[in-house]
Amino acid sequence: MRLVAFGVGYVGLVTGTGLSELGHEVLCVDIDPQRIKDLNDGVIPIYEPGLTDLVRRNERSGRLRFSTEVTAPFDEADVYFIAVGTPPGADGSADVSAVLAVAERIAATAKKAALVCVKSTVPVGTCDAVQARVAKAGVHLEVVSNPEFLKEGDALNDFFKPDRVVLGAHSDDAKQKLRDLYAPLQLSGERVVITDPRSSELIKYAANTMLAMRISFMNELSRLCHTTGADIHAVRLGVGSDTRIGKKFLYAGPGYGGSCFPKDVQALIALGKKHNVEMRMAEAAHAANEQQAHFLAKVVEDALGGLEGKTVAFWGLAFKPETDDVRESPALKLAAALLARGASIVGHDPEGGPNFLKLLAGTPGAGKVRVTERDYDALDGADALVLLTEWRSYRAPNFGEIKRRLRAPAAGEPLVIDARNVWRPADVHRAGLRYQGIGVPDRR
Repeated sequence: MRLVAFGVGYVGLVTGTGLSELGHEVLCVDIDPQRIKDLNDGVIPIYEPGLTDLVRRNERSGRLRFSTEVTAPFDEADVYFIAVGTPPGADGSADVSAVLAVAERIAATAKKAALVCVKSTVPVGTCDAVQARVAKAGVHLEVVSNPEFLKEGDALNDFFKPDRVVLGAHSDDAKQKLRDLYAPLQLSGERVVITDPRSSELIKYAANTMLAMRISFMNELSRLCHTTGADIHAVRLGVGSDTRIGKKFLYAGPGYGGSCFPKDVQALIALGKKHNVEMRMAEAAHAANEQQAHFLAKVVEDALGGLEGKTVAFWGLAFKPETDDVRESPALKLAAALLARGASIVGHDPEGGPNFLKLLAGTPGAGKVRVTERDYDALDGADALVLLTEWRSYRAPNFGEIKRRLRAPAAGEPLVIDARNVWRPADVHRAGLRYQGIGVPDRR
């Protein structure tokens, strides 16, 4: 098929590249000329394992192109994908103005009947609004919903081996065309979920919010463990052994972040308010996540006996491993809290350092933050190390080197705070360091 993907951000670029790899002819379009120039020059705007090689291979084949305009023959595409951002407004609701702007552009561009496929995460009813926009086109355009379920850091695997492909469409012709499009991903079994567009739109919000609720509940339990002396590891194993619950997304930590969970949870809450339905579970998940950031800041402050004049090293600035995305990351929230209490921050991340500094620029205390190119260099003279992102390179560190680099307190041992609970306390203690986990008793 001949396809057009509007938006070369995370969703659009991965989707367009993945579809070109399946043999389709794809044009990726974006209004940012610099981003398009970079892509045409071989510069990939996001870090995603394996994506650079896949983009370059399909560019060389001629199946994948980048442009600011839809030109022939792509004005006769079979499917137009909308994969632009839907950022949160002041009340948490999703701003779909970019989605509707693309719809207007498609209506003015398309020269033959086609599908308009909304991949952006949008509130219920958005596809209806898009359909109204494209109705003015001179050809028949049918709008369908096809939400993305791509995990940052593992997006290509999610694209080529999806748990499910959700398709929200009305006509049988649209359903069949979408089935044909995704047929190469169905070779090992049926993964397509066919529904109506409104249900499809809600599925994405429901899935992300349910996962966020699991994380937030475990984080609440970690705070209870911290107070009572219970062990969150034991609680997780005991709870996860119940087959009705399962073991995934039961890890306590510094809270969820990124471009999806925080935005989608708040958008679901706002959608409920718009329709006079209280989304109390979603509200609780969001409140618990915000509280976890304050809890971690208090853990650091108490462990150091105050923060004024102290330097705290962060390992991990991205919200999760294998991405450079620092949006809503625990590191950003913790940095803001510690800076407000008089601390300085020295951070390291394999990919997210520049984005971390960019997002902090202009905020109070930003001048007291720096990022190092090498992980251990962030520790020199710091009063404590906080592990915030479980990159593989941090999982088995040289604790002796950590002790050598950290500033020794007047009494006691240098401090490490394992906000991901990935280190074994015994290994940390053996190196002459003080260990503090999240909801984990300090058992020597």
